[in-house]
Amino acid sequence: MIIKPIKFQLRLILLGLFFILNAPNFVYAYDGSYWSQNVNVFNFSCTDGDVDCWIDERNALDTLPLVMYEPLKASKVKKKHHICVSFPHLKDSYWVGVAYGIISEGKRLNQKITLFEAGGYTNLATQLNQVDDCLNNKGDALIIGPISSNGNAKQIDIIREKGIPVVIIITGINTAVDANSLQSFVNMGYTSCKWVADQEKDNKEKTNIVWFPGPPGAGWSIASHEGCLSALEGTNIRILETNWGDTGKAIQLKLVEEILLNHASGPEPDFKYIVGTGTTIEAAVGALRARKLGKKIKLVSTYYTPGIDMFIKRGLISMAPSDQMISQAIIAVDQAVRLLEDQKMATLGRPEYNKTGRITEHVQQPILIVTPKTHEQFDSSTTLAPKGWTPIFSVD
Repeated sequence: MIIKPIKFQLRLILLGLFFILNAPNFVYAYDGSYWSQNVNVFNFSCTDGDVDCWIDERNALDTLPLVMYEPLKASKVKKKHHICVSFPHLKDSYWVGVAYGIISEGKRLNQKITLFEAGGYTNLATQLNQVDDCLNNKGDALIIGPISSNGNAKQIDIIREKGIPVVIIITGINTAVDANSLQSFVNMGYTSCKWVADQEKDNKEKTNIVWFPGPPGAGWSIASHEGCLSALEGTNIRILETNWGDTGKAIQLKLVEEILLNHASGPEPDFKYIVGTGTTIEAAVGALRARKLGKKIKLVSTYYTPGIDMFIKRGLISMAPSDQMISQAIIAVDQAVRLLEDQKMATLGRPEYNKTGRITEHVQQPILIVTPKTHEQFDSSTTLAPKGWTPIFSVD
């Protein structure tokens, strides 16, 4: 989604209350067993494409009910449906985790899954073609993480006009869909930058950070950027430089190295924190080590990956929030099957924004804040795919 500039209320500090010690109740070993999880349900579902829905005070985080999501039992599913699943890429472990959730839940519910990835955020045309190809091959539903909030919209409109349900995960879209299972990246960017501001609140001097929001034009990175700016408003934190770029490892490493060359070549670096995507921060660990800057520059991610997990455990990264992407994926599969079989939503749904008359479902997982001190208490089962798991692109 594309988010308009916003000013967050102080109550969004409650994001921090969704702390590791209050991790949601989640019972699922991805071995075919039944699971359930606490999720936040939007009071007005942001499924009509209006970006104002995300920042409406009636959907402020502290107003969202926390309810137990109980999915379908496999025995209650009447038919094997063909569900097409489209990702922007599988170049990093974040999306590998999402793939793990999709495939695992598809197997549990005995569905046919066709998963494809476009190869990167610059490949919108590839994603559009892949979606068309899958749906033309007798696809019954679409689960998609759109590359572009606007660029994917027309295709989704056409798909839904044909009666094919569309469920959005991870990234957002600026048009009407049938269900959402995604955390707001406004909240993710806000959480990371607010954490930095909190660490420096007693520092009377200005603190510089460098900021890596992600791919230019991607809905989630734009949202993360707006969230970060909101968190830093009125604080003593200054963004020294903002660097946009695809989340490929080579691209992010190059951006980090350029920043270090320009702003950390002297006796003391010009900034104290690098804040950015998981790929950015993973790349920065090695870059800082090579320049012996690990004790002078702190690293904060805007989301969680296996690499981030390893480095937090070693104390090399200061903080990362988890949006529980595996959980987002498994819920999306459950939503798709319910829509295909005309079964009620697990949370019963809520009125769609702008009083459209539709009842739709929009859920998100609580954000989990992980630091080296809290890492041992972090249950990664909703966030990280098992070690060594590689993506499977089809389930029959």
